[in-house]
Amino acid sequence: MDQPEGITNPDALRAMVEVDLAIISAEALLKTCHWFARDFVCEIRSRNEHTADVSLTPRSAISAADLASARDAFIASAIDFALREKIEAKTSGIRDLLLAKAFSESGILEDQPEGVFGDTVEELKPDGMFKILSNSSSTDGS
Repeated sequence: MDQPEGITNPDALRAMVEVDLAIISAEALLKTCHWFARDFVCEIRSRNEHTADVSLTPRSAISAADLASARDAFIASAIDFALREKIEAKTSGIRDLLLAKAFSESGILEDQPEGVFGDTVEELKPDGMFKILSNSSSTDGS
């Protein structure tokens, strides 16, 4: 049975992606494969400790142009997941401090969190948000 022009047999068409594991972590690569798993079979093969090859095989008929677009989207998604990991690693301390401060002010936590929460630049402004919040809590009898 012939397929319409521009559509190929999914078994005959696949995209290969070479991944530098120094840039894209194994976890980011797995997340990307999971994200694409609905439409593609992702096969990861380790070439060496620094490089992996990913084969993207479409689950249904797809044009070569769509496969090329999917390959580009796969690369962009892998970079996105890797960048998210790096941002999370660098900002997790700040996130934890903000969450701890928020929960401590709500009365959920028994002890105040360690660390300095104030914004020294904002504290110097006479009409800054820090002063407004500090004044409103001191004037309501707290």
